[in-house]
Amino acid sequence: MWVKVKKALADPVWLAYRLRARLDPGGLWRRYASLAGKAGLKRLYFILSLDCDTVDDIAVVSEVHARLLDLGVKPVYAVPGELLRKGEKVYRGLMESGGEFINHGYTEHMYFDARRGAYESCFFYDRLPRERVRQDILAGDACLREVLGIIPQGFRAPHFGTFQKREQLRFLHGVLKELDYRFSTSTMPFYAFSYGPMFSRFGIPEIPVSGRDSSPLNILDSWTFFAASGHGFSPGDYLGEGKSVADRYRRLDVGLLNYYVDPSHIHQQEAFYQTVDCWLRVAHPVNYRQFLKEVSSEK
Repeated sequence: MWVKVKKALADPVWLAYRLRARLDPGGLWRRYASLAGKAGLKRLYFILSLDCDTVDDIAVVSEVHARLLDLGVKPVYAVPGELLRKGEKVYRGLMESGGEFINHGYTEHMYFDARRGAYESCFFYDRLPRERVRQDILAGDACLREVLGIIPQGFRAPHFGTFQKREQLRFLHGVLKELDYRFSTSTMPFYAFSYGPMFSRFGIPEIPVSGRDSSPLNILDSWTFFAASGHGFSPGDYLGEGKSVADRYRRLDVGLLNYYVDPSHIHQQEAFYQTVDCWLRVAHPVNYRQFLKEVSSEK
């Protein structure tokens, strides 16, 4: 609660959107649809990315990938470079069967706490010197080129929810512009309602992650609904939110469902695959490169 209070005091615009999400959600979604049209979207798109932040993901991601392909999804993978090296054979197989890869930095940003028996987060960009962040982004780019032989075009910041200040995003986009990247997908849903599902305010096209229908400014993430304890959410709640999201976007008839999950959270969760099926019933599945190409051609 105190974190939200401090954020509201520091950013009155965020507070205004938070209040509008509670008091006038319909109006907020109408604004989103209008911004989507101005961004060049003429239909509904669906992108699913998978953040592979632990070694546990390496063991299950091929199974998840195969099932997603069967459903018709165009999966995108965000893997820290150190983990990409550890799972090189697995991730190369995903790339060769159609998976898109984006830069997710180089350094592992999760570690297993043996005492607690759970993963903990580390290596937050907002707590590091800017030059250290820059070097991590560059190292992640170099790793994708070396290990998979690809030229990355997009990026997602590790723990991106903690790196949302405008000056942080301008810095991030400056580094990505040096690399000639075509997009970033490192922002919270707030930015989608502020500037649209794709915008270039900070330097290069930014594609915010999508939120929930019941709480539009909060992400619909796999950790909260499938892996976390003590948060009061369940896989069934994820499916319920997913169905509501599908219905909301169906009524809008324009926009982007840009969701991400961790493979180790969802690989045996039928509620997740049922949710994906709901989204596929209303939106056209693409990866980021296809999305940029199609939106560009529609303008």
